[in-house]
Amino acid sequence: LKGLLPDRKLYAGGISMMAKGDFLNPHLDNSHDHSRELYRILNLLYYCTDDWKLENGGNLEVWPDGVKAAPTVIPSLFNRLVIMTTGSESWHSVSMVRSDSIRRCVSNYYFGSEPLGGEPYTRVTSFRGRPEQPIRDLVLRVDAAGRQLVRKFRPQGVVATKHLYVQPEPASKE
Repeated sequence: LKGLLPDRKLYAGGISMMAKGDFLNPHLDNSHDHSRELYRILNLLYYCTDDWKLENGGNLEVWPDGVKAAPTVIPSLFNRLVIMTTGSESWHSVSMVRSDSIRRCVSNYYFGSEPLGGEPYTRVTSFRGRPEQPIRDLVLRVDAAGRQLVRKFRPQGVVATKHLYVQPEPASKE
């Protein structure tokens, strides 16, 4: 991968914490950076909760054969770094946290001027239901289609993104 640029504004990165009962359904990340100029290429996930175990839940699930097949589980173990592509088929989710402990993860994206696979595309974050959730899957598919339709008419979205990190100006050397 050439020409990768870090997410200096932490548009979608930062520190996340998940408590008991939290989860993320299978989804594809949105396709671009905050200004819709660069494609998301990589997501780096660094797990930093001491003594986290597979049975605690909160594990990354990747769905290489789509959301109708079984996912591959990647335990969110302490000091583990996962590097994941974020292309048009990078389905992933997080299993439900079953522990009373808080699961912590530091994440950051890398962007590029060309999408993985070479075919240009634009996509909003699109969630799906798990195989055992057919009604939720239908509702989430309709939701994603509606939000995608809005983007055709309002490429910057309905509400301006406010969760950007603005680096302070360096102190003057005078």
